Amino acid sequence: MSEKLTADRFEHAANVERTGSYRARRSAFWPPSASYALSCLDLAGATPDLGDGFRRALAGLERTIETEWHAVKEIGIPSRRRFNDPTAAADALREVARHLPGAADRRAAELRADAVQRGYDDTILEELASLKEEFTVVAGQISTWYGKDPRGLPTAFACRADTDRQEHVDRALGLREEAAAYLRGLHADLRLGEMPAFGAAELFFMAGEGDLHPKHIAYFLPEDEGVKYSPFKKTYYFSNTHRALLETVSAPLAARHLTAGPRFDPADKRFAAIPVLGVLGHELGHFVHRPATDFKDLNAEDRWASVVLQEVAADVFGILILAEVWAPRLGIDTEDCLAYYLAECLRYLDRGLGHFPDSDGMYLQLSYFTQLGALETDPDGAPRLTGEPGAVLAALRSLARVLADTLLATDTGRAVRLHEAFGPATAAPLAPLVEGLRGGPLRSIEYTQEHLHTSATAAS
Repeated sequence: MSEKLTADRFEHAANVERTGSYRARRSAFWPPSASYALSCLDLAGATPDLGDGFRRALAGLERTIETEWHAVKEIGIPSRRRFNDPTAAADALREVARHLPGAADRRAAELRADAVQRGYDDTILEELASLKEEFTVVAGQISTWYGKDPRGLPTAFACRADTDRQEHVDRALGLREEAAAYLRGLHADLRLGEMPAFGAAELFFMAGEGDLHPKHIAYFLPEDEGVKYSPFKKTYYFSNTHRALLETVSAPLAARHLTAGPRFDPADKRFAAIPVLGVLGHELGHFVHRPATDFKDLNAEDRWASVVLQEVAADVFGILILAEVWAPRLGIDTEDCLAYYLAECLRYLDRGLGHFPDSDGMYLQLSYFTQLGALETDPDGAPRLTGEPGAVLAALRSLARVLADTLLATDTGRAVRLHEAFGPATAAPLAPLVEGLRGGPLRSIEYTQEHLHTSATAAS
């Protein structure tokens, strides 16, 4: 039976039933939809000028990864997330490495080529963690969207360090003790674990599964490559991808559907540091825990609810750390942080329900705020939420404490009931908003990389 291309992206129960069943899908667009609205992000401007040979090498890596992607669709993935033709991928990666100017960059790319060919080991991972890269090139069977296919699929990307945004990251991470003390103020038993390294970067190349829709704004290596318990981990955050999504999706949705404090304008310099700190806060939020926190029983009871609630916790603790710890110390307005956060809630919700745990998690947060009265739906049924930033902040603190006493307390029954009471199964609180979003197309960005295939004019 052919797949229905006009599936309702907000039919939560039906969509959850199909979780992980899209592995044979070849379309560039997921989830199934009759239409997409695309905006283009040209990666040429972020690409370093390292000569025609470098661009040809990237184009060669692109061809290799695309061939691997098609092979996976035909014959599947070998064991342990290995490529069907690892030598070809490793050689293509080594050819790119040959054109990188820095010794650390070349060495890192060569190590990743070795891992593509033979698999990761602790020696490779430890050396990678010690290298300070300006230009990073990665290829592998990298995780795609959890609701689409929980395995990795062939992907390659390249990015360059974003030093301006990295400075914001480093300043925020220097306030770790203040963040830990703030969490204890919310709940005496909360602890802050060690977060992996976080690298702010500008993306300049993408191939394979990662070049399909929707786009990731970050990858977590080597975890996204199937190495789950390595002590040597790093997040690669793509600031230009995120900025494009904020400008073309989040901000327009907030202007249309939200009245709750300052208008979110990603072009305004007062918001310049907030997106990277918002993602950093979310990552840090994943490491907020209590001594007894363990998701094993909840995973067994309801794996989807477990992942959704873990994303909710990361969102909630992350935005609270940004708004109430980092913002005052870094000269950022708390209300601007909340404007960004609510705009992002709408962007994730707009992707639909039952396909993405983080989208279901954003629904749960907005539902919680609405049921508590921090946000209100339009009395005339218009798809708009109204409220005051102070009330939203108070509701965030409330939800943080609830999460501490349910999800993070390893209370499986109460965690499931929290998901049932405020998650997508409870449709009424956000029905007008969801109905308003349903009428619009799915939105995504398209990477344009024509510069990789354009030969430089030969010198006369």
